[in-house]
Amino acid sequence: MRRRSLGIVVSVVMLIAVLTACGQKDDKSQDSWEKVKEKGKIVIGTSGTYYPMDYKDAKSNELTGFEVEIAKEFSKRLGVKAEFKTMEFDGILPALRNGQIDLAANNFTVNEERKKKFDFTIPYKYSYGTIVVRSSDSSGIKSVDDFKNKKFGGSPTSNFADFSRAHGAEVVSYTEGTDTILRDIAVGRIDGFLNDHLMIELALKQLNDDRLKMLGDIKFQPNVGVMVMKKDNDELKKKVDGAIKDMLEDGTIKKLSEKFLGSDVTKKVDEKDIVE
Repeated sequence: MRRRSLGIVVSVVMLIAVLTACGQKDDKSQDSWEKVKEKGKIVIGTSGTYYPMDYKDAKSNELTGFEVEIAKEFSKRLGVKAEFKTMEFDGILPALRNGQIDLAANNFTVNEERKKKFDFTIPYKYSYGTIVVRSSDSSGIKSVDDFKNKKFGGSPTSNFADFSRAHGAEVVSYTEGTDTILRDIAVGRIDGFLNDHLMIELALKQLNDDRLKMLGDIKFQPNVGVMVMKKDNDELKKKVDGAIKDMLEDGTIKKLSEKFLGSDVTKKVDEKDIVE
């Protein structure tokens, strides 16, 4: 009889624990938006050095860029302030996991590894990757097959670094801005730089160094631009997604992309001739 009673007690305790856990998950999902409302701000992590996505304006020294202005606008529409915390790229997602920021914005895209740990806003940018090399062709890179044993600069945790290593290249870690990487290619310290073709085109135009060129025939990793958030933040995701959707529909993001990126990036790219 005592064993039966004990079994009933254990079952009841387990049931209460399950119900409590479910309730906590729901509360957590709700609290993410409730905390944002309570603070009156959405805290967004970014590097602040990734022109033209997030960078400091040379005249005003204010943080701006394509994703910065998107965040400012959707925050305004949600009735809260956008507050930005700048940090090295490799520290942004850890800061998100630790609850130091509410969203991560630094030209992030969706991949299988990130899907396991994070959630994402709806896409607002469509693009693909390409590469910068020396104009002299001294690196010998003409296709993806030539990546083997080459040295490419960038963040070691990026999608582009993963693609580089998958094709036999070594990734040299940089924490500085794109300009430093491009100058090191020009003087022969490294062989190339893989990144979003839109970012590369603008960076080369700004740097205006004829020792560098983009290999436009090398196209890989069609991708979408998103902001990243912790899993189970359903209410926050719903609010931010709704505002971004409205901004896509009313042309706000199109105008911002034309201003900062020089073209409309809100439409899917033609994936013909793109290497996966």
